[in-house]
Amino acid sequence: MANDRSTKKPAKSSISSSNNPSKKRKKENSASDKVKKTNAVEEPKGCHQCKKVKDHVVECTKCHSKRYCVACITKWYPHVSEEEFVKACPVCCNYCNCKACLRRFSPKGGYSCSEPDKIKHSKQILHKVLPFVTKLNQHQLMEKEIEAKLKGVTISDLQLQDADCEVDDDIFCDNCGAYSFDFYRSCACGYDLCLSCCRELRDGQLKRMTIGWKARIDGSIPCPPKEIGGCNDGTLDLKRILSVNWIVNLLEKAQRVYKFNNSYDSPQTCMESSASFLYSLSAKDIQPQHMQHFQSHWSKGEPIIVNDVLSTSSGLSWEPMVLWRAFRDITKSGSHSHAYEVKAINCLDWSEVTIDLSKFTKGYSEAQVHKQGSPLILKLEDWKPSCLSQGEWPRHFVELINRLPFKDYTNPHNGYLNVATKLPDLSSKPDMGPKMDIAYGDSVTKLHYEKSDTVNVLTHTKSIVITSTKLNKAKKVKEKHGDAMEGIALWDVFHRQDVAKLEEYLRNHTAEFRHTDCLSVEQVFHPIHDRTFYLNVEHKRKLKEEFGIEPWIFKQKLGDAVFIPAGCPYQVRNLKSCTKVELNFISPESLGECIRLQTELRMLPNNHRAKEQELNIGKMMIYALDHVVSELSGFIDSNGPADDLQNQFAQELEILNGGNGMDINNHTNGWVCDSESDDSALSPSVNHTVNHQSATIEDSGTSETFQGHAVGQPGKEILQAVMDRYPETFQGVKIGSKPYWLSILEELHVFIKGFLEASVDALTEDEITSLKADLNEFESLGFDLSWARKRLDMVKKLKFGNDPLRQELRVLEESLTLLHKELVDANARLEKARLDYDRATYARNKKVDEVARKFGAEYEDVLNGKLGFGMLPGH
Repeated sequence: MANDRSTKKPAKSSISSSNNPSKKRKKENSASDKVKKTNAVEEPKGCHQCKKVKDHVVECTKCHSKRYCVACITKWYPHVSEEEFVKACPVCCNYCNCKACLRRFSPKGGYSCSEPDKIKHSKQILHKVLPFVTKLNQHQLMEKEIEAKLKGVTISDLQLQDADCEVDDDIFCDNCGAYSFDFYRSCACGYDLCLSCCRELRDGQLKRMTIGWKARIDGSIPCPPKEIGGCNDGTLDLKRILSVNWIVNLLEKAQRVYKFNNSYDSPQTCMESSASFLYSLSAKDIQPQHMQHFQSHWSKGEPIIVNDVLSTSSGLSWEPMVLWRAFRDITKSGSHSHAYEVKAINCLDWSEVTIDLSKFTKGYSEAQVHKQGSPLILKLEDWKPSCLSQGEWPRHFVELINRLPFKDYTNPHNGYLNVATKLPDLSSKPDMGPKMDIAYGDSVTKLHYEKSDTVNVLTHTKSIVITSTKLNKAKKVKEKHGDAMEGIALWDVFHRQDVAKLEEYLRNHTAEFRHTDCLSVEQVFHPIHDRTFYLNVEHKRKLKEEFGIEPWIFKQKLGDAVFIPAGCPYQVRNLKSCTKVELNFISPESLGECIRLQTELRMLPNNHRAKEQELNIGKMMIYALDHVVSELSGFIDSNGPADDLQNQFAQELEILNGGNGMDINNHTNGWVCDSESDDSALSPSVNHTVNHQSATIEDSGTSETFQGHAVGQPGKEILQAVMDRYPETFQGVKIGSKPYWLSILEELHVFIKGFLEASVDALTEDEITSLKADLNEFESLGFDLSWARKRLDMVKKLKFGNDPLRQELRVLEESLTLLHKELVDANARLEKARLDYDRATYARNKKVDEVARKFGAEYEDVLNGKLGFGMLPGH
């Protein structure tokens, strides 16, 4: 029985595994399911946007991997048809706004300046920056002279202390908040004072002047009282941030470079210029010559409009709800993990409110009201996503920057004419954007000006649904601000030169201004920096009547980029809900205005909102000058003249030789030769001998050939260069394969090499005659060397002739040398007079205080008035 049981078990097992059809099908089905599951992972049927499986999805026939459901197409891509989705999905077109694609950071954009433009732009920056840096250095030298006298040493022996900061740190003044670019005064307690405040303190004109804090008679400055941040005990010593004499040495190099590059041409006046109309053009029509038009208007401080800058973009949506999904902060814990609160401005009373970004974006496209029934008009002003602060650039901003026109100015990373980009990598960088304004319809940006140049692009707009009650309000707005509701954003931009009159008008009429909800405008510290006023049609009419000034008025459409020069006051009314992106830059043309604005900012209270825009302009200019000096020095070293005389010849060549000259110090640039000919032009009986120093071409046994002859590498380079630059040289001869041609080409190479390397300064008249004789020999064989003969004739006339123009030029040059020396001496006397004046002013103010303490503060009025001044009421 046991044996029977043991033999039956295997049989039962065999039957169950191989003869049971139902179990066999089950195994086959299991394998099939595995394949299906694998295919499901590789080709999901879910929607790429919402990740949900839907019955009806549209599949892309381009990538065959992405599908979008109809609901997502309708919600997130309302302007794209299903047919377009089938041809190429948003992922293929690079405008997908699903969460994963939106949060994929992109490279910061590919832009680089061409080498010819680098030289041209470097000359422009040198021309603009050098005077400002020279003035900065003069102020430092004055302070250094004071310190040297305090220490009892000469200026050359003065050793300044190093700044107490790291390489990438900035030092700002504890009194006015301005940045120090190099010299500043500091106490051991840590109190720092900029040089401008030092001068003002000695003159008795310091902002935030504190009783008891004055400069000493010798010019030294004690640390201020404790109530304003000092220790009231130490002395402010002069310290430096940069290395010893770095600016002085830089200016010396810059002056030398400037002598060779002082031919910078200012932009020509644009024929499309008008006092009342702005220059505008379409982005798709911009050609290289439009840069001159742009610079012509920009140098005059005029706004410029470029239309349709987004016309060539991928189509990535700038709808605020899409931006919310792209930029919101996401935390891993907490019940409010998707909350992203922002601070918005309530445009009715100009108060600040905190609101979740998702709620804000909902009100952007849907009209909302307060519980009291009044409309809700909110505005995000100068807002930037947190990812930008962390150095990450989302796709939206990368795409926008790549579409901006005039990238030499606007590119925030390496725009060659953007002075702000010249700071070294380790240095702290200013916040130049991009930043955003997202505003409901009928909101305003109040009158203000930027402290640097600005480009503002309207990236999205939305019309909101207005009820009958709100429609009446809209009609009132239209009546109040003119027929403006047909546009998108209404701009008023004032001229820089009208700022003083504009400020006077605002101060005179402050009481007339009201917020949207009729609340009166409070007294302001500064009428423009405070962003308090918005000028309606009536105000602009009065402004024109009383002061004769009026702004440029224009409408910004979707895709328009508005360029606003630094210091131009402007205001904006958003006639629809608008999303705008703003980027700041500093152009060479605006440096003077930027410096003036930074001086204005010094006078504002340290807690003023505008102080956030303070820039270290001095530091930017110094590094910009250093950058272009290096660039131009390299250009001179490789292409420029070796001495002053050769420089004159190089310049005068363009005049005397019709502009068709050859640089005698760089004879191979751009010369290439690839032609050959036969030997039928010369007879074998020619016995040619050149009366020149005999030499052979180096490495003549190599494979380097010219016209089939082994002339070696140096010979090939020069002869090919001649053929490319002056092809007429070989047109009268046909170089063949006969052995004598190698000898002729060798002699020609030796002559040209000697001609190119001859020093003009050491050249004699006899040597010029000898060179002309050599030319005659080669020309007798059919070579055309007229280009070399012209150069010899020019040099002979200029160096040994008595041309009246040359003589007059020499007289003027000698006169300039004398006048330059007089100018240097006059500047030295001026600086000494300035220092003496500062000292006398300080001494006078000190004496005034002594007299006032002894006789009373009214002593001066008594001496200049009547005997009984102030003794009786009314007298």
